[in-house]
Amino acid sequence: MTLGLDSVIDHTALGLDEDDLVDLYRKMLLARKLDERMWALNRQGRVPFVVSVSGHEATQVGVAAAIDPSKDWSMPYYRDVAYVLAIGMSPRDVFAGVFAKESDPSSGGRQMPNHWSDPDLNIFTQGSVIGVQYPQACGVAYELKRSGSDAVVVVDGGEGSTSEGDWHEAMNFAGIHKLPVIFVIQNNLYAISVPAAEELAGQIADRAIGYGMPGVVVDGNNVLEVYGATLAAVERARSGGGPTLIESKTYRYYAHTSDDDDKLYRSREEVELWRRKDPIPNFRQYLVEQRILTEALEREIETSVTDEIAAAVKETESAPDPSDPFSHVFVNEIVPSVPVTTIEPEPEGEEGNMITAINRAMHELMAEFDDMIVFGEDVADPKGGVFKATLGLTEAFGEDRCFNTPIAEALIIGLGIGTAATGTRTLAEIQFADFIHPGFDQIISELARIHYRSNGRWNVPMTIRIPYGGGIHGALYHSQSIETFYAHVPGLKIVVPSTPADAVGLLRSAMEDPDPVMYLEPKKLYRLAKGPIPTSGHTVPIGKAALRRIGDDLTIIAYGTMAHLAVEAANLLADEGIDATVLDLRSLKPLDWPSIEAAVQRTSKVLIVHEANRFLGYGAEVAAQISERAFEWLDAPVVRYTAPDIPSFPFAGSLEKQVMPDVDGIVTHARDLHRW
Repeated sequence: MTLGLDSVIDHTALGLDEDDLVDLYRKMLLARKLDERMWALNRQGRVPFVVSVSGHEATQVGVAAAIDPSKDWSMPYYRDVAYVLAIGMSPRDVFAGVFAKESDPSSGGRQMPNHWSDPDLNIFTQGSVIGVQYPQACGVAYELKRSGSDAVVVVDGGEGSTSEGDWHEAMNFAGIHKLPVIFVIQNNLYAISVPAAEELAGQIADRAIGYGMPGVVVDGNNVLEVYGATLAAVERARSGGGPTLIESKTYRYYAHTSDDDDKLYRSREEVELWRRKDPIPNFRQYLVEQRILTEALEREIETSVTDEIAAAVKETESAPDPSDPFSHVFVNEIVPSVPVTTIEPEPEGEEGNMITAINRAMHELMAEFDDMIVFGEDVADPKGGVFKATLGLTEAFGEDRCFNTPIAEALIIGLGIGTAATGTRTLAEIQFADFIHPGFDQIISELARIHYRSNGRWNVPMTIRIPYGGGIHGALYHSQSIETFYAHVPGLKIVVPSTPADAVGLLRSAMEDPDPVMYLEPKKLYRLAKGPIPTSGHTVPIGKAALRRIGDDLTIIAYGTMAHLAVEAANLLADEGIDATVLDLRSLKPLDWPSIEAAVQRTSKVLIVHEANRFLGYGAEVAAQISERAFEWLDAPVVRYTAPDIPSFPFAGSLEKQVMPDVDGIVTHARDLHRW
């Protein structure tokens, strides 16, 4: 559907009265004057960076006027100055970000300006990565719909963001589930310097039909047209009709940001042509013709806006600077302090394997927490996951609580971020660790940073279940160990069980933790590792290692499959008179340093075993910490036994056997270390 760029809309047909129109005009003017003041401050050297809104005011104010910020959610993008002002942020809030002040409600000075966030207004925190907001909007919208709310989600972006895969994955999911989400694309014809002809094939709104939703093109410089289209989309979403794509054609009058030189890629004549369509004087003319905006009222609005901006600048420029860059990495900061020095007694429970333990744990957790959801590829019944880990969950708890997603890992993680942002206990499954990489941006740039970048105002209680590791003839794309990539990133917790009991206890701890947790499941142990499967709320603390065996001659540090094999190797070593301690880390982030230190002090020799690559593998960090913090206790160099530096384990059994660490290899390396 296309609304003509020169269409005239009668405000009374939209249900707007004179006060409403004056309010729209004031908000547009406020955004324009504020934008001009930001540029002036930048040129004066008083602020280092600004992002311009001039030209977009009608689009943003028109969209904002159609929603209810007391219940509706917003995911604005960096140019949305007018939008956030229109739904309730103040010029002081905006300038606090521009001046990077402690009072900045979006990030407390941690992010660049225009990275909006305000839980009080249901504005979900935004980062710099283009397009990641769209799957997150779907997550919020899914939960709003599931809870029976009639609230909607508005998610904004520039036309350049529609080239990102995240946008397409989100559009697809929104269409499948008829989610109450409105995709607003502000098409200003340039993705920084790249013109639309070089970035867009066809018209954006036309793509909507492929995702099962209506697409509307509006004149982005006509605030009434934008408002009317958005209002229709909101009403459609509230009534269960599903999503809408709105393409708003507009233009930015200044450079992309203060660091951009737009003279390099567009002409003065082009800019002047669009300035004749300036939304503010055009709307002013409409108000004059309707005998709504008198000269006196116009002067009053101008004076009010100017004074409000001046006061905001004065107040925020002299406000305190932020001083604490260390807080809010985690909601629940875990710093292990007491070493593990005894072997844990086995919990009571029926004997079973790890995959059965994981399945039972999820059943128990979902029965206990009615706000918990599980989703991923093939997880719903009747299949119940490729490893049957989620079998029975859909049947027991309903298809809205355990459901399939498309094959779209960025969507899965982004969706989980959105559902978790609403407070929902979110458990997402990535089918194989090898295929998590399309979701890397959502994990690294978003999930791990949300609590920190929002200055502690948002948190994401999300757990990601990830089968990983070799030993099952999975070859290059079903055998990878990914833990080091993610352990490097502050803001994530990473756990790896090696027994059925720990699989239960760590999963419960992950689901009860307010921070994002990556729960890595060693595939080789799914049916190999057997033991009691505890029930009734069994927990294993995140950040606490487990002593699997205590000896005096050397320490073997491992996790996952290698921890299981290390116990077997230690028992063989005992037959040779070599008494080994086996420390199962269980938690890779946070790391239980006190227990490592205690083990080093006990034996003075350390062998670290893992199946990931040797170079920059997880063991390198453990070895470095031991060398830095416990060097005086060492009687030999720290030794690592790992997979070699090849892409992954080969498919042929004869090849995999040569490169996968095993019991014999652990025994050999431990024996050599003992001789030192």
